Amino acid sequence: MRFEQISLVAAALAAISLSGCVTAPTWTNRGPSTIVTAKGMISCYEDANIIDGERMQGTICATPESGFFGGGEPEIYFGPWNRKFMKEPASTTTAGVTRDYQGKKVFLQCDPVLAPGTKTETGRACKVTVNGQLLVTANVEFKK
Repeated sequence: MRFEQISLVAAALAAISLSGCVTAPTWTNRGPSTIVTAKGMISCYEDANIIDGERMQGTICATPESGFFGGGEPEIYFGPWNRKFMKEPASTTTAGVTRDYQGKKVFLQCDPVLAPGTKTETGRACKVTVNGQLLVTANVEFKK
């Protein structure tokens, strides 16, 4: 009898403590962030917003070099819901890249950021819109 009471209490405590683990995240629009990349690393920033009445998450990632051995052009990545979706050289994101995702138009655009007083590109100011609505923005700094 005593063992059954302890088991019942333990099961109730486990159910109560785990009930908070299944709650879906509700945060949105944490605002623009700065992503600082490093050689051999992919750095990311995740944000969410309400798109067409539903919450959607998106992740912008960047790396300062592309290619198996490095030395290539910087790359910008974007994926909704932590999925791999877009992988673009930084130069193609200047004009912007549009892809279709589950019937929605995803637009990735990254404007060059120049060092003060020079024409040396130090990063990109990136934004992603879905159906014309802002999803995530990030400033990418390329460090080699």
